[in-house]
Amino acid sequence: MTAKSRAMLLLGLVALGLSVAGYAYQQHKRYGHFAVHDQGMVYRSAWLQGEVFAELISKYQIRTIVNLCNPDEMGRERCLDQRQFVRGSGANLVELPLPPTTLAEGPEVEQLVKLLSNPDSYPILVHCQHGVTRTAKVLAMYDILYRGKSAEASLAAQPLFGRESYNVAVYAFARDFEQRNRKLFPQTAGALDRLRR
Repeated sequence: MTAKSRAMLLLGLVALGLSVAGYAYQQHKRYGHFAVHDQGMVYRSAWLQGEVFAELISKYQIRTIVNLCNPDEMGRERCLDQRQFVRGSGANLVELPLPPTTLAEGPEVEQLVKLLSNPDSYPILVHCQHGVTRTAKVLAMYDILYRGKSAEASLAAQPLFGRESYNVAVYAFARDFEQRNRKLFPQTAGALDRLRR
């Protein structure tokens, strides 16, 4: 092989590598932090474009999208876009801002427990702005209520999306919910089968 042939081959491989990397980056941006938490039941993501929500609703037969962001946190137009695409796809959109607290108490937590306890909510996709902190808190609630996991086990099994670990506020919230669950909420052991109907 001549030097010119080797250079052309190397250039072709670099171009191919850049194309693959560009496609992977584009898919990552399009499906920001999308992950299956419990197949057929619970999914997670960052805030996505309206048409991507619609695509995921169709692909995974999602009935409920839970938006944990504050009103207009991502801008008024994006909120309207999400409402249009989600409702136009036949899913329910629940806008339930989750405050940045370490205590698992208050009306938001009670509403989330009620939502997670309703079989008609599933399959469900939970998201916040980045799909990390607030989303992890809600998924820990689900795992504690219906999968028999501890706060630590739930968070250890969740993807970190490039972070080294979840922040202390997420762990504090999940541990607090685990302790309160024993006292405040009805026992849900074995109830996952009822939710999967």
